[in-house]
Amino acid sequence: MRFSGLLHLYRVRLRSRLVQEALATIGIAAGVALVFAALIANASLTGSVQQLTSGIIGDARLQLISRGPAGIDERVVDTVARLDGVHAAAPIIEQRANVVGPTGRASVTLVGGDPGFAHLGGALVHNFTGASLARQRAFAIPAPMASRLGLGLYRQATIETGIGTSTLLLGAILQRDQIGPLVHSPVAIMPILAAQQITGMGGRVSRVYIQPAPGRDAAVRRELQPIAEAAGANVRSADSDIAVFNQAAYPTQQSTQMFAVLAAAVGFLFAACAVLLTVGQRRALATSLRTEGYVTRSIVWVLVFDALVLGTAGVALGLLLGDELSRHVFSGVPDYLATGFPLGDQRIVSASSIAIATAGGLVVACAAVLIPLVDIIAGPAARIPTELVPRWQHPAVAGAGAACLAFAGVIALVAPSWALVGLIALVLGLLLLLPVLVRAAGAALSVVVDRLRSPGAALASWQLKSAPGALLAIALTATGALAVFAAVAIGGARGDLVRGLNGSGADVDRNADVWVTFRGGTSAFAVTPFNVTRRQLAGLRSTDGIAGVGLYRGSWLDLGNRRTWVQAPPAGAPAPVPPSQLRAGGLAAATSGLRAGGAVVLSEAVADQQHVGVGDTITLPTPRPTRMRVAGISTNLGWASGAIIMNAADYARAWDDAKPSAMQLRLRPGASPTAVAAAVRASLGEASALDVQTQAQRLALHRDATRQGLIRLSQITVLVLISAMLAMAVAMIGVIWQRRASIARLKVDGIGTGELWRSLLIESTVLLGSGALAGAATGLLGQLLLSRALEAITGFPVVYVTALPIAVGILGLVTVVAVAIIALPGWAATRVAPAAPTAS
Repeated sequence: MRFSGLLHLYRVRLRSRLVQEALATIGIAAGVALVFAALIANASLTGSVQQLTSGIIGDARLQLISRGPAGIDERVVDTVARLDGVHAAAPIIEQRANVVGPTGRASVTLVGGDPGFAHLGGALVHNFTGASLARQRAFAIPAPMASRLGLGLYRQATIETGIGTSTLLLGAILQRDQIGPLVHSPVAIMPILAAQQITGMGGRVSRVYIQPAPGRDAAVRRELQPIAEAAGANVRSADSDIAVFNQAAYPTQQSTQMFAVLAAAVGFLFAACAVLLTVGQRRALATSLRTEGYVTRSIVWVLVFDALVLGTAGVALGLLLGDELSRHVFSGVPDYLATGFPLGDQRIVSASSIAIATAGGLVVACAAVLIPLVDIIAGPAARIPTELVPRWQHPAVAGAGAACLAFAGVIALVAPSWALVGLIALVLGLLLLLPVLVRAAGAALSVVVDRLRSPGAALASWQLKSAPGALLAIALTATGALAVFAAVAIGGARGDLVRGLNGSGADVDRNADVWVTFRGGTSAFAVTPFNVTRRQLAGLRSTDGIAGVGLYRGSWLDLGNRRTWVQAPPAGAPAPVPPSQLRAGGLAAATSGLRAGGAVVLSEAVADQQHVGVGDTITLPTPRPTRMRVAGISTNLGWASGAIIMNAADYARAWDDAKPSAMQLRLRPGASPTAVAAAVRASLGEASALDVQTQAQRLALHRDATRQGLIRLSQITVLVLISAMLAMAVAMIGVIWQRRASIARLKVDGIGTGELWRSLLIESTVLLGSGALAGAATGLLGQLLLSRALEAITGFPVVYVTALPIAVGILGLVTVVAVAIIALPGWAATRVAPAAPTAS
């Protein structure tokens, strides 16, 4: 059959099923949009780090990276540059800082480069590290940041670092035509001498980027190893930060993908429901074509053309909607990741994201059109059945569904790291058991009908039992069931994670009544060291209401591809080991070990990577490699890459740096934390780069960080619920509207408008309510599976509490809202005039 013939047939048929095809298009678009938005969000998250790394390293392929924030001696640069096989070497300063302007403050990664980067470095640094600028106290920031902060070119601006505040000239505003998408990166670029001055790193550098001669990478790496050991540095690939970030971002990316796929499945089921409304028409078309002598191949081409047109329209609309979702819903960068990595807010739309979303939409469209007609495509005209036999209602199908649920339960209890397999089994089991549920709902309604003798209920019961109706009923029920399942499972697991993370933060925050940290994005993790003089300490200790001042130290430490969070509270802290986070080892023994010194508590992921347990010893690759005894195993304390706890004195020796990253103030009995915090702020002065927080304020900060870190789970849950309610309601409206002719005939038989309307509402409530009930019940098992998986795979602290209130609330909300949406169109459909069936 020629393309023109296919197109003509489609245009003729479209007139009779325009509404149903529009609904199916919207359903496919919803699924494609959710998948596409999630793929863009994940690609943008990783891509921003890749772009920023590329914008700095340029042609470098290796690097020496300091193991601590104090950096390494800059004289190592000359040593490296003289190595045989090294084509170029250039140092860089990299520190967390804040840029302050008239209209705000921005937390940035401060990058200081030397003239060597004019030839070696990437687009971000090579225009601002030339020899003519090497000794200027000036800096550059991207244009969007300058606009937000109200900073103009050649104006003075304040930069806050750990040693205090400095005033520098804004010497350049970087535009998109200069640095491309890096214009959205949170960075401040300046000559290395200026960076050393304002960060207190005189004579030291954070990294040395190296470009080996062609073919000499391996040899140069070997030559660098002894230099690195002597300098307290690591040898890494120049782009190693990308692998480190991917490991830290793994939970966010996986949860976004997993839950977006569940949400997309709801949209695709919506599409399937809409397509099922046209099964009768397509069946009649196939019968007609076969009767007229068309071979099976031609019939298949006609149907495939239908599916491709439907899929193409749905994909096009879905890509547009997904792009908008990625801009306005999934656009935020998780703050907890931005603390450890320089992340921008650029959007990256890759060809693979478009291809995956497009393929998904087209496959669903083809499946929705072709699968219900497999029997008629394959069979001769004389054997075409008038009704679709519900083979899916065979007892073996229900048995397979029960087996899938049991398998998912075993995974949840025994192998939670196989969560994705468990989720697939859980969803499959739910869908396979739905036919039994539909039959049970119909049987229950029949019992009610016998007792009430209600014409409306009787009519609803008959509709539920009809074979074609059963097919559509299962599709409608599946849409609601899967949506409620996803919402309950995601919402419940999110609640478990929030409780665990809040508990972890509270355990740490309760070590002080008032905290003093560096202001800005790293405040919640307290990993930016700052200067504090003896005079300042003496002033704090003499402040009215303060009983003691403890020096807390912390930073990041790379172990392979893990950027671990090092916490080093003072030995006298009330709870140096967070009580609720310990997984192995006694709390009393771990606490006494940390206070005595020479001991660490490792998170489970770090312990597994290093193959150590309680009582073993481990040599940490700190600036001064330090051998420590493992006193306990904990959760990851809310940082996906893992955590290490030691006491502050051990940290100072291992990092050869006594600067604190926080001060923990303990108050006298009866002292007001708010009043003491105000007094401390006054003593530090307005120009101080330090932030003062009461324990309550710090707890709120951690709760806000937790919510922001899990914002995408909340967004996806809301999108699932909205799409579920709309999908079920719109699909049911389509069913109702398609029945107007049969409703008109029923009116001839004497059934009134009110009874017909009630029958539609009863049928809708039974279908949607039973599906939502099944989804809620299965969602509770999904919650257990997801919570166990989060704990096992990511090491996050999780406090499991059965989300029964969430399940009941979502069940009621979805059912009531969907039925309420159906009520008005249902009433309009039952207002048709009575009409006898036309003669054939």
